[in-house]
Amino acid sequence: MSVGVHLHDDVSIDLRGSLETTAFLAIGDTIEIVLGESHLKVLREQSDAALSDMALLKAADDVLGDAYEAGAQARTAAALARVEAESARRAGAEQQAVSADEAAECALRAAEQAQAAVRTAVEAMEAADEAAEQARSAALAARVAAVGG
Repeated sequence: MSVGVHLHDDVSIDLRGSLETTAFLAIGDTIEIVLGESHLKVLREQSDAALSDMALLKAADDVLGDAYEAGAQARTAAALARVEAESARRAGAEQQAVSADEAAECALRAAEQAQAAVRTAVEAMEAADEAAEQARSAALAARVAAVGG
């Protein structure tokens, strides 16, 4: 069975046990899911890892955003340095012009490195998501085969 539900923060959830070996997960006022003891044990085992994954993904997203922004700022600074280098040349300040050109080159290299790191990280995350989905599918197929066979 496959059901996708996105819950907003204001939707209530309640998990409660029963006298039998089942528990009830109530979502809002209209959805109730019956879980067995084995389901609850699996959820308990996975909850800390899921919360940790969520925190790591948030931190990674922040870092990637910062790296991309730093790259963009470096490109802007490089463009400004190029303009000022040309102005310095016209004014006869060749040493300052060369220095500004060198700084612009350095900023462009740094921008390219930052943005390449972002692209690499995004590709790695996509590959990891795909591998995780394949692993989940294989695990489900193995479970079905074990139960059915």
